[in-house]
Amino acid sequence: MALITCPECSSKVSSQASSCPQCGFPLAQAQAPDLAVILCNGTWLAHSGTLVDAQLIAAFLPNGIFQGQTTPDPNRVVGVQLVAQANFQGTWQVSGSQFFIEFPLIMLSGPSQTQIAMQFTRVSEDSLSGVDQFLRPWEWQRVEQQSRTGT
Repeated sequence: MALITCPECSSKVSSQASSCPQCGFPLAQAQAPDLAVILCNGTWLAHSGTLVDAQLIAAFLPNGIFQGQTTPDPNRVVGVQLVAQANFQGTWQVSGSQFFIEFPLIMLSGPSQTQIAMQFTRVSEDSLSGVDQFLRPWEWQRVEQQSRTGT
């Protein structure tokens, strides 16, 4: 067991405590990873049934904008492709473990403005997983880490 400092009253508290015994501050929430910081620290590759036969590569900026690219999923059925390869710009935001993205998904039949809400169930510095509003799983893997100089 490690001791941490309560962000509210500066008391030393067990790292396993859900709240500070001195002031009642909810420590589990304070220790939750900052999803926005994690997302903005690199380039991510996403797979989901929502993307049909494509994968999404995205770099998230702190201003709520992301640059993305859809590419054919290497595991797709050969000869069947619904999502076109395309570069685009979209918007994103987080609220706790919820993640919202909006972007133009370019289908072979034409562009479609797409809004996806996800609930992440596993968050680490290099991978994220969860489900979207259609209960389809999403897997995100960091493929490139941003350098400490911000480039």
